[in-house]
Amino acid sequence: MLIFLRELKRNRKAFVIWILILAGFNAMMFAFFPSLSGEAQKIKDLMDVYPDSMKSAFGLDRLDMSTIMGFYGIENYLFIALLGSIYAMLLGAGILSKEESDGTIEFLLSKPVTRNKIVTGKALCVLFYILLFNIIMTSANFIFFEIFKKEAYSIKAFVLVSVGPLLLHLTFSAIGFFISMFIVKAKAIYPIAIGAVMGAYLISIVSSISEKAEALKYITPFKYVDASELIIEEKIRIVYLAIIFFVITASITASYVIYNKKDITI
Repeated sequence: MLIFLRELKRNRKAFVIWILILAGFNAMMFAFFPSLSGEAQKIKDLMDVYPDSMKSAFGLDRLDMSTIMGFYGIENYLFIALLGSIYAMLLGAGILSKEESDGTIEFLLSKPVTRNKIVTGKALCVLFYILLFNIIMTSANFIFFEIFKKEAYSIKAFVLVSVGPLLLHLTFSAIGFFISMFIVKAKAIYPIAIGAVMGAYLISIVSSISEKAEALKYITPFKYVDASELIIEEKIRIVYLAIIFFVITASITASYVIYNKKDITI
């Protein structure tokens, strides 16, 4: 419990900065909806000019920007999913490795705590901030939906586009947590975390554009919670949920095993 509380305090500032930036950007995007929805035909004509591959990649061929749900799926959802995933992976990858990088691991190991308790305390901190992040964003989104809606929207779709980013963030935080087993230098976390998230997103784009690369969708979590599928079909495929569960479970389990066996740099 002490390790958990210690980590909450150490990571509080970063959390506040990230949530303020994303919540502010989210609010700004919603503010554009009334004017854009009034120009629905012009937007449709503009979309018709785009290549089919581009429309497919960004869900422009399935979602209607004149509706609050379609607008959110095209404009806001991506940034919450993408930037939130970067935050989640930075948090997961840095929470263990920074002990060795900052030279505080010697103090931590001198206390009467096992390595399992260290991993558990830090993992719980990551889980707490990921859940809090998504609770705040979902609450804010619900308020914005109610303020700016022009017609009724599907509550089921809203729940799914709220759960989707949460699953994505949990996946990347778990992967980041696992990667932290092999990182000693804190500065190395940033290019690795950002590169991994952006790489996964680019793979999802490629899998949407090219039929030959469609199989790549199974290796990028961004395709598991694609906004257009969540909104139109109102479901998350069982196979995607199974993969997410496996990746999270395997990453955390492997982290416990490796951390108990690794040579700690003091």
